[in-house]
Amino acid sequence: MHVWAQHRGTHRARCRRAEHAPAAGGPNAPPTEGGQNTKAQLRRLARRRRADRTADERREATRELTGRVLDLARGRIPNDAVIASYLSLPDEPDTHPLVDSFLEAGYRVMVPYMTGGPAADDIDWAWYTTGSELSPGVLGIDRPRGEPLGAPALSRASVVILPGLAGGRDGSRLGMGAGWYDRALAHTRPGTLLWLLLFDDEVTDTLPQEPHDHAVGVIITPHHTIVTADNGNRPAV
Repeated sequence: MHVWAQHRGTHRARCRRAEHAPAAGGPNAPPTEGGQNTKAQLRRLARRRRADRTADERREATRELTGRVLDLARGRIPNDAVIASYLSLPDEPDTHPLVDSFLEAGYRVMVPYMTGGPAADDIDWAWYTTGSELSPGVLGIDRPRGEPLGAPALSRASVVILPGLAGGRDGSRLGMGAGWYDRALAHTRPGTLLWLLLFDDEVTDTLPQEPHDHAVGVIITPHHTIVTADNGNRPAV
């Protein structure tokens, strides 16, 4: 049985309301002299935590998270809408079952097409389809072999599924450090939903942010759906 059918009954009740309660844990590195952790410190801590997870823990988190995201999408996003999603690295919750399930449900899916070129030229997307041939791209991130669509293609997406190392209940997001998504999200249209996928213990109250950072409306973990206190104009769900 496909993951969509497998999880929709289990998770439907859980997603009838978004939970404002925190996910357990969070990045708790010792504060710096100024009283706050720097982004670099938080990234190091988050990467160490991810490296310590077992394969079984990642598989279980992926299974729960996939069902939760699919249930959140049902009824909120038209079945013929475009969803933009990242293709995960080995230490992240695995998004490959998720994008396959999106396709099965009738959504159109685009994924990053990273070239490793100059910053302005590296923002690109490509369609992900059933049976897409994938090849390793920059940093080992899979990308389809099809033609790239250009950075403005992201304006077609109704929701963008974002990666990250940590998230704050205020909508703050700790990315990987290269700023790729902050540049890419400049091409979204008003009202685009931004959903951040994390493990349960990667949620905290707030994270250091800079003016170019984009706030997220919802953080989704294997056991929590958290509507953030994003002060932007984007609807949460």
